Amino acid sequence: MTLDTLTLSFSNLQWLLSVAACIYAWLCQRQAADTAEVQALRERIVALEQQIQNIPDGDLVNELAGDMKAMNASLQGIRESLAPLTRSVDRINDFLLNQKV
Repeated sequence: MTLDTLTLSFSNLQWLLSVAACIYAWLCQRQAADTAEVQALRERIVALEQQIQNIPDGDLVNELAGDMKAMNASLQGIRESLAPLTRSVDRINDFLLNQKV
């Protein structure tokens, strides 16, 4: 082995180590990016799970629909009971307006 061959071998070895370091750095950067993406997706999933927990299920919706029907029936009853009162108030109003004092 001569000095020129040894210098050439060091040059080749240095070049190979540089390429290997670049590949290693690129792989590490990809792994870090993948980890960040996975963490972001985990946070989104947790947020969606929390929102889904607060959504009413079918039984609750059916119960609320039944309550709404009961309230509508109650309001209809109140409306029917107020109709005679409205007629009486109108008659009193007409009497007072037409009375000549």
